[in-house]
Amino acid sequence: MDKYTASAFDEARVIGRAYREVKQYVTSEMAKILRNIGGEGTLAYEYRMKRLNALLINAEQQFKEAYGISLNSATEFLKSIIPEAYYHTIFDVAQGIGEQPAFAMINPRLVNKIINEDWSGKNYSKRIWANTDKVAEELREVLTEAAVTGESIYKTSKKVAQKFDTLSYNAERLIRTETTYATNQAEQLAYKELDIEEYEFVATLDTRTSPECQKLDGKIFKVKDAQAGKNLPAMHPNCRSTTIPHFEDGNPSIRTARDKDGKPIKVPASMKYDEWYKKYIEPYEKAKKPLTQPTPVKGKPAEVPAPGVTPAEIELSKAQSGDYSDEKIPKRKK
Repeated sequence: MDKYTASAFDEARVIGRAYREVKQYVTSEMAKILRNIGGEGTLAYEYRMKRLNALLINAEQQFKEAYGISLNSATEFLKSIIPEAYYHTIFDVAQGIGEQPAFAMINPRLVNKIINEDWSGKNYSKRIWANTDKVAEELREVLTEAAVTGESIYKTSKKVAQKFDTLSYNAERLIRTETTYATNQAEQLAYKELDIEEYEFVATLDTRTSPECQKLDGKIFKVKDAQAGKNLPAMHPNCRSTTIPHFEDGNPSIRTARDKDGKPIKVPASMKYDEWYKKYIEPYEKAKKPLTQPTPVKGKPAEVPAPGVTPAEIELSKAQSGDYSDEKIPKRKK
């Protein structure tokens, strides 16, 4: 899953480039429009509105092109990663049982079925369009308001950047979630092909794991009852969970987790999320002593640290600020 997630990041960057080009075009053209100052009824105002209409038409076309690039790129990415997850699962099982099982090649029709499945209300292509269309509409409002009011180029550019930042984040979240969904579906196909009847839900053992995945970690489910969002990843946006085949005997003896500092460690495979948290995280959470309010110096108000700020951080911030209260400040003439 780490490998698939890293691939999803790379794919998100490809999609992000398509939208950045639209952003650069919109920002550049809007700056030209807003340089013409003049209130309603002036020639400058009429010029701004004509240029705005042309910009909105061109921007809409560019958004459609960016959507097409994003859709094609995401489709090709998912089509490549689904077979990889399918065959890698078969390889892992073969290593585990010590022999090569018979299996069929993955069917392209099944790949397309996974990609086009409305597993969370909409398939990925509809969600890409929904994200793009929403930002395009919001951007239209921002640009129209700027042209009507003669807003500064700086303010408008900042608003435009925020809209595109949201679009880029949503695109990244979408492709990561779809990757988790698609790879887990591919693994389920492998389980069925190998007549594996049960699987174990495996959550990531670190402090970023969602409550839904924490509760499901280590639970056993029937392959025939697998349902994304219920007992099979993706459980939620940005989900990183996965599954492994479950056998009555011969299951892995260790699994990978992360300690309080985020460093990889090995723990027993039977250890579930709540056990890991109690052993590796909870003792350090309890060891954190509440900060005491410092004794105020006579004639000087006490500094109350912000919640979660350590005394060391307070001392560091003081040193960096250059505020040395014990140093005499020379008097200046009025």
